[in-house]
Amino acid sequence: MSKIFSCLISLVGCSIRSRGSAKVYRFSLAGNAVAKGGPNVTVVGGVHGNERIGVEVLDTLRLALLRAAPLSVANNLFPLVTRGSVTLVYGNPRAQRIGKRGSNPHADLNRCFPRDLLEIPQSNFGSDYEHCRAKELAPLFASSDLLVDLHSTNKPSPPFVRLSGYDAVPSQLLEISGRLPAKILLLDPKHLIGDGQVALTDEFVGVHGGMGVCYESGLASDLSQSKIDSITTSVLQILQHDMDVIEFVNADRQRRSSGNVRVENAGDASERDVYEITQVFKLTGRGFRWADGVGEENFQRIQAGQPIGFVGSDPFVVNYDSHIVFPKIPALWNIDSPLGWLTRRVPAKIAFD
Repeated sequence: MSKIFSCLISLVGCSIRSRGSAKVYRFSLAGNAVAKGGPNVTVVGGVHGNERIGVEVLDTLRLALLRAAPLSVANNLFPLVTRGSVTLVYGNPRAQRIGKRGSNPHADLNRCFPRDLLEIPQSNFGSDYEHCRAKELAPLFASSDLLVDLHSTNKPSPPFVRLSGYDAVPSQLLEISGRLPAKILLLDPKHLIGDGQVALTDEFVGVHGGMGVCYESGLASDLSQSKIDSITTSVLQILQHDMDVIEFVNADRQRRSSGNVRVENAGDASERDVYEITQVFKLTGRGFRWADGVGEENFQRIQAGQPIGFVGSDPFVVNYDSHIVFPKIPALWNIDSPLGWLTRRVPAKIAFD
Protein backbone atom coordinates (compact mmCIF):
# COMPACT_ATOMS: atom_id res chain seq x y z
CA MET A 1 0.00 0.00 0.00
CA SER A 2 1.37 3.42 -0.93
CA LYS A 3 2.42 5.68 1.91
CA ILE A 4 -0.25 8.18 2.93
CA PHE A 5 0.77 11.81 2.84
CA SER A 6 -0.72 14.67 4.83
CA CYS A 7 -1.32 18.30 4.08
CA LEU A 8 -2.87 21.08 6.10
CA ILE A 9 -5.07 23.66 4.39
CA SER A 10 -5.91 26.80 6.37
CA LEU A 11 -9.23 28.58 6.16
CA VAL A 12 -10.64 31.43 8.20
CA GLY A 13 -11.61 29.89 11.53
CA CYS A 14 -10.96 26.31 10.51
CA SER A 15 -8.25 23.89 9.50
CA ILE A 16 -8.55 20.79 7.38
CA ARG A 17 -6.26 17.79 7.54
CA SER A 18 -6.62 15.86 4.30
CA ARG A 19 -4.79 12.54 4.14
CA GLY A 20 -4.09 12.28 0.44
CA SER A 21 -5.34 9.11 -1.22
CA ALA A 22 -6.81 7.96 2.10
CA LYS A 23 -9.83 10.22 1.54
CA VAL A 24 -9.98 11.32 5.16
CA TYR A 25 -10.97 14.94 5.82
CA ARG A 26 -10.62 16.34 9.33
CA PHE A 27 -12.11 19.73 10.16
CA SER A 28 -11.20 21.53 13.37
CA LEU A 29 -10.47 25.00 14.69
CA ALA A 30 -7.42 26.62 13.05
CA GLY A 31 -4.28 25.80 14.97
CA ASN A 32 -6.01 22.91 16.74
CA ALA A 33 -5.33 20.01 14.40
CA VAL A 34 -5.22 17.51 17.26
CA ALA A 35 -8.72 18.63 18.26
CA LYS A 36 -8.23 18.82 22.01
CA GLY A 37 -10.90 20.51 24.11
CA GLY A 38 -13.94 18.99 22.47
CA PRO A 39 -15.40 15.77 21.13
CA ASN A 40 -14.02 14.10 18.02
CA VAL A 41 -16.86 13.07 15.72
CA THR A 42 -16.27 10.77 12.75
CA VAL A 43 -18.78 10.22 9.94
CA VAL A 44 -18.08 7.28 7.63
CA GLY A 45 -19.55 6.34 4.27
CA GLY A 46 -18.67 3.89 1.53
CA VAL A 47 -17.27 1.14 3.75
CA HIS A 48 -18.90 -1.04 1.10
CA GLY A 49 -18.25 0.35 -2.36
CA ASN A 50 -21.69 -0.48 -3.74
CA GLU A 51 -23.45 1.47 -0.97
CA ARG A 52 -23.31 4.97 -2.41
CA ILE A 53 -25.66 6.93 -0.20
CA GLY A 54 -23.09 7.43 2.55
CA VAL A 55 -20.66 8.81 -0.02
CA GLU A 56 -23.32 11.24 -1.25
CA VAL A 57 -23.89 12.49 2.31
CA LEU A 58 -20.14 12.87 2.87
CA ASP A 59 -19.81 14.86 -0.37
CA THR A 60 -22.55 17.23 0.79
CA LEU A 61 -20.98 17.71 4.21
CA ARG A 62 -17.45 18.08 2.84
CA LEU A 63 -18.39 20.78 0.33
CA ALA A 64 -20.35 22.64 3.01
CA LEU A 65 -17.51 22.46 5.55
CA LEU A 66 -15.15 23.71 2.83
CA ARG A 67 -17.65 26.52 2.17
CA ALA A 68 -17.79 25.48 -1.46
CA ALA A 69 -21.54 24.79 -1.45
CA PRO A 70 -24.13 25.87 1.15
CA LEU A 71 -26.53 23.44 2.75
CA SER A 72 -29.98 23.50 1.19
CA VAL A 73 -31.26 21.58 4.22
CA ALA A 74 -29.99 24.35 6.53
CA ASN A 75 -31.35 27.52 4.91
CA ASN A 76 -28.29 27.75 2.62
CA LEU A 77 -25.94 28.20 5.56
CA PHE A 78 -22.54 26.63 6.16
CA PRO A 79 -21.48 24.50 9.15
CA LEU A 80 -18.52 25.85 11.12
CA VAL A 81 -16.57 23.63 13.51
CA THR A 82 -16.32 25.51 16.81
CA ARG A 83 -14.83 22.85 19.08
CA GLY A 84 -13.42 19.37 18.82
CA SER A 85 -13.31 17.98 15.31
CA VAL A 86 -15.46 16.57 12.53
CA THR A 87 -13.79 13.91 10.39
CA LEU A 88 -15.27 12.58 7.16
CA VAL A 89 -14.00 9.16 6.11
CA TYR A 90 -14.61 7.62 2.69
CA GLY A 91 -14.29 4.10 3.99
CA ASN A 92 -13.15 1.93 1.10
CA PRO A 93 -11.93 4.05 -1.84
CA ARG A 94 -10.81 1.07 -3.91
CA ALA A 95 -14.22 -0.63 -3.64
CA GLN A 96 -15.96 2.68 -4.31
CA ARG A 97 -14.05 3.09 -7.57
CA ILE A 98 -15.29 -0.26 -8.89
CA GLY A 99 -18.75 -0.06 -7.32
CA LYS A 100 -18.39 -3.37 -5.50
CA ARG A 101 -18.85 -4.37 -1.87
CA GLY A 102 -15.11 -4.96 -1.49
CA SER A 103 -11.95 -4.61 -3.54
CA ASN A 104 -12.12 -8.36 -4.25
CA PRO A 105 -14.96 -10.92 -4.16
CA HIS A 106 -15.97 -11.65 -0.55
CA ALA A 107 -13.68 -8.92 0.85
CA ASP A 108 -15.45 -6.96 3.60
CA LEU A 109 -13.84 -3.96 5.29
CA ASN A 110 -16.56 -4.05 7.93
CA ARG A 111 -15.24 -7.30 9.37
CA CYS A 112 -11.66 -6.05 9.73
CA PHE A 113 -11.81 -4.18 13.07
CA PRO A 114 -11.02 -6.65 15.88
CA ARG A 115 -10.73 -5.36 19.42
CA ASP A 116 -6.91 -5.59 19.38
CA LEU A 117 -6.33 -4.10 15.92
CA LEU A 118 -4.08 -1.33 17.28
CA GLU A 119 -1.66 -3.97 18.60
CA ILE A 120 -1.50 -6.11 15.44
CA PRO A 121 1.64 -5.38 13.35
CA GLN A 122 1.03 -3.97 9.88
CA SER A 123 3.24 -6.72 8.47
CA ASN A 124 0.64 -9.32 9.47
CA PHE A 125 -1.71 -8.08 6.76
CA GLY A 126 0.58 -8.35 3.74
CA SER A 127 -1.09 -6.88 0.67
CA ASP A 128 -4.69 -7.48 1.81
CA TYR A 129 -6.27 -4.12 1.00
CA GLU A 130 -9.23 -4.21 3.40
CA HIS A 131 -7.14 -5.24 6.40
CA CYS A 132 -4.48 -2.63 5.58
CA ARG A 133 -7.17 0.02 5.24
CA ALA A 134 -8.65 -0.96 8.61
CA LYS A 135 -5.22 -0.78 10.23
CA GLU A 136 -4.75 2.67 8.71
CA LEU A 137 -8.07 3.93 10.07
CA ALA A 138 -7.82 2.25 13.49
CA PRO A 139 -6.08 5.12 15.39
CA LEU A 140 -8.64 7.62 14.11
CA PHE A 141 -11.57 5.42 15.01
CA ALA A 142 -10.15 4.54 18.44
CA SER A 143 -9.85 8.26 19.28
CA SER A 144 -13.41 9.06 18.15
CA ASP A 145 -15.96 10.06 20.78
CA LEU A 146 -18.72 9.29 18.28
CA LEU A 147 -18.69 7.44 14.97
CA VAL A 148 -21.69 7.33 12.64
CA ASP A 149 -21.27 4.78 9.85
CA LEU A 150 -23.69 5.15 6.93
CA HIS A 151 -24.72 2.01 5.06
CA SER A 152 -27.49 0.61 2.86
CA THR A 153 -28.79 -2.87 2.10
CA ASN A 154 -28.59 -5.24 -0.87
CA LYS A 155 -32.23 -6.30 -0.48
CA PRO A 156 -35.31 -4.16 0.27
CA SER A 157 -35.46 -2.88 3.83
CA PRO A 158 -36.99 -0.14 5.93
CA PRO A 159 -34.31 2.19 7.31
CA PHE A 160 -32.92 1.09 10.66
CA VAL A 161 -30.23 1.79 13.23
CA ARG A 162 -27.97 -0.96 14.53
CA LEU A 163 -26.29 -0.72 17.95
CA SER A 164 -23.88 -3.41 19.11
CA GLY A 165 -22.44 -4.57 22.41
CA TYR A 166 -25.05 -3.21 24.83
CA ASP A 167 -27.32 -5.20 27.12
CA ALA A 168 -28.96 -1.86 27.96
CA VAL A 169 -28.33 1.01 25.56
CA PRO A 170 -26.99 4.23 27.20
CA SER A 171 -29.45 7.13 27.13
CA GLN A 172 -27.08 9.45 25.23
CA LEU A 173 -26.62 6.88 22.48
CA LEU A 174 -30.37 6.39 22.28
CA GLU A 175 -30.84 10.13 21.90
CA ILE A 176 -28.21 10.38 19.17
CA SER A 177 -29.42 7.34 17.22
CA GLY A 178 -32.98 8.61 17.51
CA ARG A 179 -32.19 11.57 15.27
CA LEU A 180 -31.51 9.31 12.30
CA PRO A 181 -34.53 8.74 10.01
CA ALA A 182 -35.59 5.27 11.14
CA LYS A 183 -38.34 3.67 13.21
CA ILE A 184 -36.48 0.39 13.73
CA LEU A 185 -33.65 -0.27 16.17
CA LEU A 186 -31.63 -3.46 15.75
CA LEU A 187 -29.58 -4.55 18.76
CA ASP A 188 -26.62 -6.92 18.65
CA PRO A 189 -25.47 -7.21 22.28
CA LYS A 190 -23.42 -10.36 21.62
CA HIS A 191 -21.67 -9.11 18.45
CA LEU A 192 -23.28 -11.86 16.38
CA ILE A 193 -22.82 -9.88 13.16
CA GLY A 194 -19.10 -10.44 13.71
CA ASP A 195 -19.60 -14.10 14.68
CA GLY A 196 -19.36 -13.31 18.38
CA GLN A 197 -16.34 -11.02 18.10
CA VAL A 198 -15.81 -7.27 17.79
CA ALA A 199 -15.29 -6.75 14.05
CA LEU A 200 -17.26 -3.74 12.76
CA THR A 201 -16.38 -0.05 12.73
CA ASP A 202 -18.95 0.99 15.31
CA GLU A 203 -18.06 -1.92 17.59
CA PHE A 204 -14.37 -1.03 17.46
CA VAL A 205 -15.15 2.53 18.52
CA GLY A 206 -17.37 1.24 21.32
CA VAL A 207 -14.70 -0.96 22.91
CA HIS A 208 -12.24 1.95 22.81
CA GLY A 209 -14.43 4.24 24.87
CA GLY A 210 -16.47 6.01 22.19
CA MET A 211 -20.01 5.59 20.88
CA GLY A 212 -20.65 3.82 17.59
CA VAL A 213 -23.80 3.97 15.47
CA CYS A 214 -24.48 2.07 12.25
CA TYR A 215 -27.28 3.48 10.10
CA GLU A 216 -28.84 1.42 7.30
CA SER A 217 -30.74 3.68 4.91
CA GLY A 218 -32.62 0.96 3.03
CA LEU A 219 -32.08 -0.41 -0.46
CA ALA A 220 -28.70 0.63 -1.87
CA SER A 221 -30.17 1.65 -5.23
CA ASP A 222 -32.34 4.32 -3.57
CA LEU A 223 -30.21 7.45 -3.99
CA SER A 224 -33.11 9.88 -3.99
CA GLN A 225 -32.28 13.45 -3.08
CA SER A 226 -34.94 13.42 -0.40
CA LYS A 227 -33.23 10.49 1.32
CA ILE A 228 -29.78 12.11 1.05
CA ASP A 229 -31.20 15.35 2.49
CA SER A 230 -32.92 13.53 5.34
CA ILE A 231 -29.73 11.74 6.40
CA THR A 232 -27.64 14.90 6.02
CA THR A 233 -30.07 16.84 8.20
CA SER A 234 -29.93 14.15 10.87
CA VAL A 235 -26.12 14.17 10.93
CA LEU A 236 -26.11 17.96 11.24
CA GLN A 237 -28.54 17.73 14.16
CA ILE A 238 -26.21 15.29 15.88
CA LEU A 239 -23.20 17.52 15.29
CA GLN A 240 -24.98 20.64 16.54
CA HIS A 241 -27.37 19.52 19.25
CA ASP A 242 -25.87 16.34 20.67
CA MET A 243 -22.12 16.83 20.24
CA ASP A 244 -22.03 20.65 20.18
CA VAL A 245 -19.18 20.81 17.66
CA ILE A 246 -20.66 23.06 14.96
CA GLU A 247 -22.52 26.31 14.49
CA PHE A 248 -24.00 27.69 11.30
CA VAL A 249 -22.70 30.73 9.41
CA ASN A 250 -23.69 32.57 6.27
CA ALA A 251 -21.48 33.32 3.28
CA ASP A 252 -20.00 36.29 5.16
CA ARG A 253 -19.05 33.99 8.04
CA GLN A 254 -21.63 35.60 10.32
CA ARG A 255 -23.05 33.15 12.81
CA ARG A 256 -26.73 32.36 12.72
CA SER A 257 -28.73 30.92 15.61
CA SER A 258 -29.96 27.36 15.46
CA GLY A 259 -33.47 28.79 15.21
CA ASN A 260 -32.69 29.71 11.62
CA VAL A 261 -31.88 26.12 10.76
CA ARG A 262 -34.59 23.53 10.17
CA VAL A 263 -34.13 20.85 12.81
CA GLU A 264 -36.37 18.23 14.33
CA ASN A 265 -36.43 16.71 17.77
CA ALA A 266 -34.93 13.29 18.28
CA GLY A 267 -37.43 10.48 17.90
CA ASP A 268 -38.89 9.01 21.06
CA ALA A 269 -36.99 5.79 21.74
CA SER A 270 -40.11 4.16 23.16
CA GLU A 271 -41.83 4.54 19.79
CA ARG A 272 -39.23 2.51 17.90
CA ASP A 273 -39.67 -1.13 16.97
CA VAL A 274 -36.80 -2.98 18.63
CA TYR A 275 -35.27 -6.24 17.44
CA GLU A 276 -32.40 -8.26 18.85
CA ILE A 277 -30.17 -10.55 16.79
CA THR A 278 -30.51 -14.11 18.05
CA GLN A 279 -28.42 -16.22 15.71
CA VAL A 280 -26.47 -16.40 12.47
CA PHE A 281 -26.99 -19.11 9.87
CA LYS A 282 -24.24 -20.04 7.44
CA LEU A 283 -23.73 -21.80 4.14
CA THR A 284 -22.39 -25.35 4.46
CA GLY A 285 -21.21 -27.90 1.95
CA ARG A 286 -24.73 -29.33 1.92
CA GLY A 287 -25.99 -26.23 0.15
CA PHE A 288 -28.95 -24.00 0.94
CA ARG A 289 -32.11 -22.73 -0.65
CA TRP A 290 -34.68 -20.34 0.75
CA ALA A 291 -38.20 -21.52 1.42
CA ASP A 292 -40.73 -20.20 -1.08
CA GLY A 293 -41.22 -16.46 -0.64
CA VAL A 294 -38.50 -16.16 2.01
CA GLY A 295 -35.21 -14.26 1.95
CA GLU A 296 -36.14 -11.40 -0.36
CA GLU A 297 -36.30 -8.59 2.20
CA ASN A 298 -35.11 -7.49 5.62
CA PHE A 299 -37.28 -7.97 8.72
CA GLN A 300 -39.47 -10.53 6.99
CA ARG A 301 -41.40 -12.40 9.70
CA ILE A 302 -41.30 -16.19 9.80
CA GLN A 303 -43.62 -17.93 12.24
CA ALA A 304 -42.16 -20.39 14.72
CA GLY A 305 -41.79 -23.83 13.18
CA GLN A 306 -42.15 -22.61 9.60
CA PRO A 307 -39.25 -23.32 7.21
CA ILE A 308 -36.85 -20.46 6.66
CA GLY A 309 -34.97 -22.49 4.08
CA PHE A 310 -33.54 -25.91 3.42
CA VAL A 311 -30.06 -27.22 4.20
CA GLY A 312 -29.76 -30.01 1.69
CA SER A 313 -33.22 -31.56 2.00
CA ASP A 314 -33.65 -30.71 5.69
CA PRO A 315 -35.86 -27.75 6.66
CA PHE A 316 -34.20 -24.99 8.66
CA VAL A 317 -36.65 -23.92 11.39
CA VAL A 318 -36.53 -22.23 14.79
CA ASN A 319 -38.99 -22.45 17.69
CA TYR A 320 -39.75 -18.72 17.89
CA ASP A 321 -41.22 -16.08 15.62
CA SER A 322 -38.18 -14.69 13.82
CA HIS A 323 -37.36 -11.83 11.48
CA ILE A 324 -34.56 -12.14 8.93
CA VAL A 325 -31.95 -9.39 8.56
CA PHE A 326 -29.15 -9.00 6.02
CA PRO A 327 -30.21 -11.95 3.81
CA LYS A 328 -27.26 -12.36 1.47
CA ILE A 329 -27.58 -12.17 -2.28
CA PRO A 330 -26.15 -15.29 -4.03
CA ALA A 331 -23.06 -13.38 -5.21
CA LEU A 332 -22.03 -13.07 -1.55
CA TRP A 333 -22.58 -16.72 -0.64
CA ASN A 334 -19.43 -18.48 0.53
CA ILE A 335 -18.91 -21.76 2.40
CA ASP A 336 -18.83 -21.22 6.19
CA SER A 337 -19.95 -17.60 5.76
CA PRO A 338 -23.30 -16.09 6.83
CA LEU A 339 -26.40 -16.39 4.70
CA GLY A 340 -28.23 -14.06 7.08
CA TRP A 341 -29.19 -13.47 10.69
CA LEU A 342 -32.35 -14.09 12.68
CA THR A 343 -33.84 -11.60 15.11
CA ARG A 344 -36.78 -11.43 17.47
CA ARG A 345 -38.90 -8.51 18.63
CA VAL A 346 -38.11 -7.31 22.14
CA PRO A 347 -39.93 -4.78 24.34
CA ALA A 348 -38.32 -1.36 24.18
CA LYS A 349 -38.32 -1.09 27.96
CA ILE A 350 -36.08 -4.14 28.33
CA ALA A 351 -33.60 -2.84 25.75
CA PHE A 352 -33.36 0.69 27.14
CA ASP A 353 -33.50 0.30 30.92
